[in-house]
This record gives sequence, C-alpha cells and structure tokens, in this order.
Amino acid sequence: MALPAAFIPMTPVRAMVIAHATARTDHPVRQASWGWGEVFLDTIVVCSVTALSLLLTNSYIDYPGVDSASLTTVAFRISFGDWGAWFMAIAITVFAWTTIIGMYYSCEKSVNYAFGDTRRNRRATKVYMIYYMIPCVVLYNAKADALWAMTDILSAIYVMITILFIVTQRKEIFRLFNDFWFRFLPAQERGENPPVVAYGTVPVKGERK
Repeated sequence: MALPAAFIPMTPVRAMVIAHATARTDHPVRQASWGWGEVFLDTIVVCSVTALSLLLTNSYIDYPGVDSASLTTVAFRISFGDWGAWFMAIAITVFAWTTIIGMYYSCEKSVNYAFGDTRRNRRATKVYMIYYMIPCVVLYNAKADALWAMTDILSAIYVMITILFIVTQRKEIFRLFNDFWFRFLPAQERGENPPVVAYGTVPVKGERK
C-alpha cells in the first residue's frame, strides 16, 4: 500500500509525543488535548484519501510494477490529470521533509533530556546530528520494501514503549485528567488564576503538596 502518511510523524507513538512534551503550557492535559486533531488528520483523512484514490482508480491493478508513493501519484494523475500528479509530488515532498525535521527534533530533545544542560549535551547533540544525517544520505535510494520494514519495526517499538508508559503511569495520567476538567478549567472559567500544573505535581487524593 502506498501511503503518504508514512512520511507523517504526527502520531501518538512517534515524534509528536516529544513535541508535545516540550511545549510550554499551563496544564499537561490542555496540551494533550491538541494531539487528537493531528492523529485524526493523519490517520483518518490522509490515509483514507490515499486508500480511496488507489481503490477507485484501480491503479494498484493497472500498474503492478509501481509501488510506494509513486502509485499514489499515478492514482491522482488518473483522477485529476497532470495537476493531480504535481500536487501529489509536492505534498509527498513536504511530508517527507517535515518528517525528517520532526523525527530529528524528537530524538534531539531525547538527547537533551538524557544529558541535561551540560557541556556533554552540546557535544552529544552535534554527534547525534551527524549520526542522524548518515541514513538520510546513504539510504536515500533504498527500496521501499526495506524502508517499510524498518518503519514497521520502529513503529512497533514506539507502540510498546508508549503502552508501557501508559500502563505504569495510568494513575498520574488520570489524576491530571480529572484535575484539569474538574478543578483547573472550572477555576479559570470563574475568573481565577490557578498556578501552572506540571506532570507529577497533582497530589494524590487526601495528600497535600
């Protein structure tokens, strides 16, 4: 299946998790509330349009030698002519470029978190920058099947890490959720100015912080 969404990092188990984690916000749940829109746009809208374009044009049958993003480009060209092909080529280029930037950003922030605000962090960031660019240069012409396999493996790892975090931190997650909707947000609606909330600062019921 040729899905332009393969070039989109904005899923709950990939780069945008880190992007949301580094955002400045008055409450973690407020920032998390933006995430569903990205996921809906990427997984429902983009993937559905791609799949429907392939199915309705029969391009996956009429062009058996074409695969990956090229197949989607062919489908759009069948439907919309040369303008459709140009649109798809530009869209895929933008998706690919933003994915490279988004994945780099997320991993760089992970390096920053691991080393903290130290001289080692600045050195590690430069080393990681070189390390990140090597596959972009060496594997630019790799076969789509190999890239899909690597993407699937990495996505599976991200999913397992995300599920592990959700399971182990579920109590804190629900505390933050309830705090935002039943205390923080109503206080703001009443004109109050509640202090900024961060992860791990909401007290357990019956305790004080």
